[in-house]
Amino acid sequence: MAYNSPSCVAVLGKTGLSNCKDELTQDAMLVWTTLAFQFASEADAEDESKWIDGINLGTVFPHPIFDEVEPAVEDNVIQETAIGVKLFVREGKYGGIGRAITAQCNLANLRTFNEVTGRAFIVTGNGKIYGTSPDGTIFRGFLLSEFHVGFLGGSDGATKRMVQWDYQMKLPTEMGDFGAVPQITWNPLTQLTGVVPVTIAVVGVATASELIVSIIRDCDNEVVTGLVEADFVILDAGANVQPTTGFTDNADGTYTFTFSADLETGTVNLETPTAQTTGQLFSATVASYTI
Repeated sequence: MAYNSPSCVAVLGKTGLSNCKDELTQDAMLVWTTLAFQFASEADAEDESKWIDGINLGTVFPHPIFDEVEPAVEDNVIQETAIGVKLFVREGKYGGIGRAITAQCNLANLRTFNEVTGRAFIVTGNGKIYGTSPDGTIFRGFLLSEFHVGFLGGSDGATKRMVQWDYQMKLPTEMGDFGAVPQITWNPLTQLTGVVPVTIAVVGVATASELIVSIIRDCDNEVVTGLVEADFVILDAGANVQPTTGFTDNADGTYTFTFSADLETGTVNLETPTAQTTGQLFSATVASYTI
């Protein structure tokens, strides 16, 4: 084929219909991902642990479940000529406006995603994950042309203040020609949550044989219970791990570590989310102590 000689021969598909239909209800949650993130196979896309891995690695970010949503699908763009002929120009883009009730203290983190180039999976109200597969193997979110988290909106006295998400998918073909819905057996609306920012602090005065720390959620100041020893890392001044002889979850948001009277001055922090056993927690600050 020569330059400027496009092929006008269409390869037409078959029009026979399936006896079943997709069960995709309203957009209930968006899972934002980095531009390069994708699942290598359908099996990976169906594996809940692979999603959790992405969350812990900082490539997958579940946003809050919408309390209300409005579709904002753009109309197809049609040109009408002077003689009344209608010409198709381009397909309208898929999008929506979602609103969720969330605390003011969450907003700064949520708004860091504004206008950042990325992709998003749509989680529907009945727990389906809607994405795109360009080759029938890999699975990824839809490329975004808009993703904006607003501020805490107003109230007329009869409604709650809500935060608004405006979103639009950039490529209609990703949805129209390459849409994909893995057949999962778990519910992403309850199972996919973002990493929670917390603060770790030393309680009282550390001794050579005992160290007590507390873990508190940053936004709501709730204590964090149920962690295990492997969720923590204790280092001396030379960044060497300090071995413990005992560990106790005090069930009140504090944790006690014991030592053979050989604890040295150092720091204590949570392991990274990828290394935590029970957490999905992140502390931006490291707690220091002096013996």
